[in-house]
Amino acid sequence: MAKQALGKGLGALIGKVSKDTSKAAPVNTDPGPGDRVVSVSLSEIIPSPLQPRKHFNDEALGDLVESIKEHGVIQPLIVREVKGKLELIAGERRWRACQSLEVDTVPVIYREASDRDVLEMALIENLQREDLNPIEEAQAYTKLAKDFGMTQEQISSRVGKNRTTVANAMRLLDLSVEVQKQLSVGDISVGHAKVILSVKSKTDQTRLANQIIKSGLTVRAAEKLVGDFLNPGTTKGGGIKDKSNPQLSLALSRIQDLLRERFATQVNLNQGSKKGKIEIEYYNNEDLERLLELMGIDDVD
Repeated sequence: MAKQALGKGLGALIGKVSKDTSKAAPVNTDPGPGDRVVSVSLSEIIPSPLQPRKHFNDEALGDLVESIKEHGVIQPLIVREVKGKLELIAGERRWRACQSLEVDTVPVIYREASDRDVLEMALIENLQREDLNPIEEAQAYTKLAKDFGMTQEQISSRVGKNRTTVANAMRLLDLSVEVQKQLSVGDISVGHAKVILSVKSKTDQTRLANQIIKSGLTVRAAEKLVGDFLNPGTTKGGGIKDKSNPQLSLALSRIQDLLRERFATQVNLNQGSKKGKIEIEYYNNEDLERLLELMGIDDVD
């Protein structure tokens, strides 16, 4: 699925920053009337520990190296002063490329920015370029929530995504560490990960993920695998038992799979002789709000 276009660019987040980070004014990376581009030694600049991106594509970085070798650093790096050092706010790829070229000096623009501003800017910059893997994105959202007290609604507004997308991303951190690594490197997709999230046990999550990878299962096949694991009383094909109507069993099984995919959580259909029930699990109040939003219920007092 294509990523939703960001409603706000990086330029909407980098500008004059107020001291009240809960009301931080948007910032602009382009030089403004009061800005001055200066050259500083590359050795004075350090990467930000708040940078959500941990993995950099070697091929893309190589292209940037060639560009800088030919044209130089066209866009200044954005930095802030921290304990006598210049900490990057934006431009770590350029900084890394310059390091590999052993460049002596680079153009920079100084900014005043809080830790929250820096994390927001780095997150927006990487999301715009689709540079973050799903776990890096989830970790960045979670840091904004835990360290800076932002709600999912506030986070979604800042990064230009809907709240459900942010909530689903953050839930990926409920996966075992092993499965998170597999998702980070692309051994499984986000679709696979959402299916695995239906399983609570971290050990079982890892085992199922390994089986998915080993067998090269599609998301649809993974749904059947996890469905059989969670519902041992189902038919071999993953359908819900209903001896009186096998066709209905297969149909209900498909509906159950679709509901699990739609809500990104565990959903069970229990069919009786005349009536049945649907059970939808949620993990906390925000997860419940996410489900209600998906159902179009958004005015609960």
